[in-house]
Amino acid sequence: MNNTMYHLFLRRINGSIWRYLPAFLLVAAISSCQKTGFTYNNIVDNNQQTDYVLSDTLSIQMKTILTDSMPTSGSEVMLAGKRTDPIFGASSAQSFFQIAKPAAVTIPLNGSGYDSMVLIMHPNSYVSGDSNQVQHLQIYRVTSTIQTATNFYYLYNNSNFSTESTPIGSFQGVIRPNTDKEIRAYMSNQLGTQLFNMLRDQSGDITTTPTWLDFFKGLNVRGAADSKTINGFRANDTSLVMRLYYHINEQIVTARYVDFKMQASNLQFNQVKTVRTGTPLAPFDGTVKTLPTASTGNQGFCQPIAGTATRIDIPYIKNLVYLGQFFKIMKVYMTLKPVNGTYVNDQLPPRVALCEVDKNNNVTDTLTYGRLTVDNQFNVNTNYTFDITNYVIKEQTVSDFYSRGLLLTPSATDGRTTMDRLVIGDQQNTANKAKIQLYYLLYK
Repeated sequence: MNNTMYHLFLRRINGSIWRYLPAFLLVAAISSCQKTGFTYNNIVDNNQQTDYVLSDTLSIQMKTILTDSMPTSGSEVMLAGKRTDPIFGASSAQSFFQIAKPAAVTIPLNGSGYDSMVLIMHPNSYVSGDSNQVQHLQIYRVTSTIQTATNFYYLYNNSNFSTESTPIGSFQGVIRPNTDKEIRAYMSNQLGTQLFNMLRDQSGDITTTPTWLDFFKGLNVRGAADSKTINGFRANDTSLVMRLYYHINEQIVTARYVDFKMQASNLQFNQVKTVRTGTPLAPFDGTVKTLPTASTGNQGFCQPIAGTATRIDIPYIKNLVYLGQFFKIMKVYMTLKPVNGTYVNDQLPPRVALCEVDKNNNVTDTLTYGRLTVDNQFNVNTNYTFDITNYVIKEQTVSDFYSRGLLLTPSATDGRTTMDRLVIGDQQNTANKAKIQLYYLLYK
């Protein structure tokens, strides 16, 4: 390997410090992890030197991969809307969930009447796109049973269930994600009247859970054709509620309501579809699932909920043994830089993970999280730094069967509940170059 190295410090043991040699040997014995039979006694003499060396030329191979699916159920986050991203493509997000039967309520047959029905949604402060744009959401009635497939525990970003062709509710307006506590989508009065009559008449379709779920299988919230942003909402039985208002004519008219709450959070999930035509990721299709960064402008792309992630391999780790007869890895850092101009209108993921993956890109473990440093002044040194010391040490000795690559992705929570995305440079990217810093001791 053709390495370019420079010395951080050089310490030579000589006669002037010979009286301290026993202390040096004791420290070395405690702190060093040596090969069998390797001790300072057989390498250190008056002319022996030990170098602490930094190498920054370890090669990286990088590619963007297309994943088959990602679990999105049970996150207690609802995503809905549409957004066109010039880098990642046109994405649509929609959510499916079940509605529980209401608590028992007694409504007099005479002197009562239906007023209105709304779907109450609570923003969770997340938005992808321009929050000043008018958002247009539509609500559809699900017509097939929301359930996981046999032997599966999750629903995924590509799961789907049939719905009616005509919406039964809608919301149109500006959603201020950090200000608005709730928004209300007005629902079909025809459906509302039907449900009110069922409640008043104590219909069997609304008084027991099995018959209710057979009658009303759930709701689907999606962006209308003119939607331009994707919003996040809280999804649990207190924050996602279909509320039916009615009145009773007593001595005075009394306004009342009954709630149909979201249920089975493990079955609430977000579907995300992306059309990548005209983007660097356009070559992805049913057969092409890997794009080396050399073919995408020396850039890797990552948006897990839409099916893309960046794989990183360090192919020459095992060659480190040729650096010298006796050496010890002390620290290894990998620095990745977001590509300038790709996050002007999108915040960078605050937490980015490196996961170990096998040759088929199956995640086997989460290795470490990157530390984000933001260069607010010059915007040239913004980067994520990862400590991959243990990974490199382990990869030196494992067999090819147990060898692992690295997968770059936002944290597990952010990756399946947001549209967060990241574009990073590879080692050939001039302005946003990826690099590895390898610190090691070399005993000469």
